[in-house]
Amino acid sequence: MNVPALIEKMLVLFFAMAAGFVCGKRGWLDDAGNRTISKLVVMLTNPMLALSSVMGKERLMSNKQVLMLTAIGFALLFCCMGLSRVVVRLLRVPEGDRGLMRFLFSYCNISYIGYPIVQALFGMDASFYVTVIVLCSQLLMWSYGVHLVSGHGKFHVSWSIFKNHCLIASLTAYTIYLTGLKVPDLVASMCSFIGQTTSPLIMLITGSALALMPLRKVFTNGKLYMMYAVKLVILPVCAYFLLRALGVDSMLLGVIVVVLCIPSATNATNIAYLYGGNHELASSGVMLSTLLSMVTMPLLMHVLFG
Repeated sequence: MNVPALIEKMLVLFFAMAAGFVCGKRGWLDDAGNRTISKLVVMLTNPMLALSSVMGKERLMSNKQVLMLTAIGFALLFCCMGLSRVVVRLLRVPEGDRGLMRFLFSYCNISYIGYPIVQALFGMDASFYVTVIVLCSQLLMWSYGVHLVSGHGKFHVSWSIFKNHCLIASLTAYTIYLTGLKVPDLVASMCSFIGQTTSPLIMLITGSALALMPLRKVFTNGKLYMMYAVKLVILPVCAYFLLRALGVDSMLLGVIVVVLCIPSATNATNIAYLYGGNHELASSGVMLSTLLSMVTMPLLMHVLFG
């Protein structure tokens, strides 16, 4: 396990978050600015990131394998969402924050952290497993995930959710990946160029949001610590031994366990800003899970995979 590479990834995230914190403290970014950047991410950069994730990549799996992995990816996410419902109730999370806490538990920062860790542990072939799981995660995040963060009544599937640019881009990306459609290199480069700004922008607004609230609220939220003890430690360990007992393919087992170890999706902050969620709690969760995973991920990867 390349621990220095993992720590480096985490430190890059923290640097961007620290830059956002300074911007918030100096007044260069405020709530209005954060909402504007959040809209830019959701409407433009994140869709470009989703499209570029499948463009210009040779697919080594058959359609049958892609569909099988899709089913596994959705099953994994539904299990996490089901468990999140139990966890927030056991922790007695206030009703208004339950949806967001479930989002923080269920969705993780796979795109930025997942690829390098999986490639380091299991080789390049395993990265295609991650690609499919990322696509499944994006599809659910920008439909049901948005509903969880906004907390607007019961979730209903309607045509209105297909107005979401990120969902449209995720569906398009999945179609490109499934059909093996060849996209011109120039188009792939343009999408990648814009899409790569997504993570830095999200971490900037996360840091800025933290600057606009008492930091004591971040480090004294006991419910977040208990939730992340389950998400970042107990769940991956239990999944490892359960899947191993079931005789699951070693590469697939490894990818699933790595995904479960990854900190919360950074998109929680910009979704909260854009759709009326608790952006302070979202920023706290993103920051705290990233910080904790700097310890839990290397430790679990070393213990479980050597």
